Amino acid sequence: MNGISVQTLVVSLAIVAAGFLGAYLLFHAVRWLGRKADQGRFQIDGILLRILGPPMSVLVALGSVNYALYRIPQVQEQFGEWEGAQRALLILTGTWILASLVKNLIREYGLPLAHRTDTDIDERVIRLLDLTVVYVIWIAGILIALRELGIEVTAFLASLGIAGLAVALAAKTILSNVLAGVTLTADRNFRVGDRIEVGDFIGDVLEINLHKTVIRTRNNEIVMIPNDVLGKEVIINHMLPEQKTRIELTIGVAYGTDLDRATSLLQALLRTSDRILSTPPPEVNVTTLGDHAIVLQVLLWIDAPRGKRAVRDDVYRRALSRFAEAGIEIPFPQRVVQITEGPRDET
Repeated sequence: MNGISVQTLVVSLAIVAAGFLGAYLLFHAVRWLGRKADQGRFQIDGILLRILGPPMSVLVALGSVNYALYRIPQVQEQFGEWEGAQRALLILTGTWILASLVKNLIREYGLPLAHRTDTDIDERVIRLLDLTVVYVIWIAGILIALRELGIEVTAFLASLGIAGLAVALAAKTILSNVLAGVTLTADRNFRVGDRIEVGDFIGDVLEINLHKTVIRTRNNEIVMIPNDVLGKEVIINHMLPEQKTRIELTIGVAYGTDLDRATSLLQALLRTSDRILSTPPPEVNVTTLGDHAIVLQVLLWIDAPRGKRAVRDDVYRRALSRFAEAGIEIPFPQRVVQITEGPRDET
């Protein structure tokens, strides 16, 4: 076996097996202790145990592999030919442990705190932090390991900068959507659950993701709008500054109708609706003298923007019934066609 004794090889493999077994047992023991700590008075103990569990298990496993390899003289000679190889390996191991520790810390401690806030802006920041910090740690660890191996990292950094610029240009739309999503989430005039109108779409905001906003339309359709599009569009929020919303209706009555009586009938039926608010009071105004009818404008307020069509339908149906009972005519367009005879041909 290339000069490696069977005894040395068996002992090294036994050390590796023992190390992985110990890492497995340590991982599950820490998880069990974390669940026990969650039931105690201080939940921070359980959080810390869950954070430290995976890195500690990885450290035990990698430590056993490292020790097992360096027990073999031939492996030591191979690593000795490349100066700094051992330090580079230890640095990469430490980078792995640190990245796992930070990632678990953010997920176990940062996300629960973000969930307790009124808006999800903190949650977005935490998720971005979770993504970027781990990459930064790994890049820093790799650069330090390369330096320990005697590799010049200046040219590598320059190439990395050029590559980063190219990636940033290629991901311009994605970055634009992410920044717009953070801005929308921080905006107090735009919240999950609001009914908004954007372009041809009217619907309720279901969620604001990192790159798109999801709304459910009145037709129960899911529409996903890129955040950078929302940042450029005019957004009408039907639930701000408050949910109270005005509805405008028009009803035509025939010329010669007693307008005071028609107004009283409309005011009376508007007062009997549960959805129509008494403050501000409903209004009935003459808005147009049309070519076939006097057009009455009805302005009323309801408690929420949802259900406008139902309220409009109810008012029209009851107005039609009440006007019919009172003998008030709602005319339809009429056109008078006059036929005249042309001059007779006496020839």
